[in-house]
Amino acid sequence: MLISGPGSTLTENKCNICHDLAHIRRAQLSRGEWADNVRNMKERGAPLTEEDAALIVEYLATYYNRDKPAPPPSPDTLAAGGDDPVQKLLNAGACNGCHSVDKRVVGPSFREIAAKYTGDGAAAERLAAKIRSGGQGVWGQLPMPPNPGLSDSDLKTLVVWVLGQK
Repeated sequence: MLISGPGSTLTENKCNICHDLAHIRRAQLSRGEWADNVRNMKERGAPLTEEDAALIVEYLATYYNRDKPAPPPSPDTLAAGGDDPVQKLLNAGACNGCHSVDKRVVGPSFREIAAKYTGDGAAAERLAAKIRSGGQGVWGQLPMPPNPGLSDSDLKTLVVWVLGQK
């Protein structure tokens, strides 16, 4: 995990798609160097909006900057997800790093997943197994990491929500 602060969850979700977070933790770069790195990642295909990139650079330049010490950890307002329990689960599991509601990012959109399982009586059970164990090959060759620490209750909440995204 990265130092908690505004933008830490987004940074973890997006950067962890391609590399281990130790890469960030051991780097101490200037703001300009972080901006160059993030721009380079985006040019290589990292699924980042301009707003995402700006927030990630701000976070990295604040907490992983060689020119000044990092401030104490602080809450990441994005991690909280407000009062929405599903958003909290999506953030905690880094699901939003690869999936969005209505468009393909790294993996399929949640609406694509719901459409694929429409009319399938065993869909909830199969999707729960996929979320828990991870997988590869159904939507392409990039693997989906497993989520073995997800409680049965949280897993059910996610499955019901995903299948409802028609």
